[in-house]
Amino acid sequence: MALTGNKGEWSEIYAFFRLLGEGKVHAGDADLNKLDLYYPILSIIREESKRYEYKPNQDKHILVVDEAGNVFARISMDKLMSESKLLLNAIKESKQRAFAIPSTESFMGKIGCTKLKAPSRDKADIHIVIHDLRTNMTPTLGFSIKSQLGSPSTLLNATEATNI
Repeated sequence: MALTGNKGEWSEIYAFFRLLGEGKVHAGDADLNKLDLYYPILSIIREESKRYEYKPNQDKHILVVDEAGNVFARISMDKLMSESKLLLNAIKESKQRAFAIPSTESFMGKIGCTKLKAPSRDKADIHIVIHDLRTNMTPTLGFSIKSQLGSPSTLLNATEATNI
């Protein structure tokens, strides 16, 4: 069965591919403008049916490591950048509320990625281990991805489970 999602859900995969392709997270200012300051990515962790860690290495490839420490896949960072560009175009061109992108789904399977979004119990959509060159620390940071490609994103999802 094909994965279907809205623009916001597909944007989580876009951000994942793009971050892996670039190998770094840029800092931003209060107005969301990208700064010259960046943090190298040591790994991105995704919880799927299995836990996978995506680790950039010195030869511009990403090693996909499963929870047992086995290398599941090896993919070039350039390939991830080209896949991110194709995905961004597909997201922008879609006129449907929920849609499938078979070529992206096929690529996702090759790197152990089977879901579009993080489980709703997780507050973060993506977990990234960075290297802070200033402090020489390696924190694991959780990020919530909000896309402006479709309907305006909200900071709070109003559902029956929302309790204010």
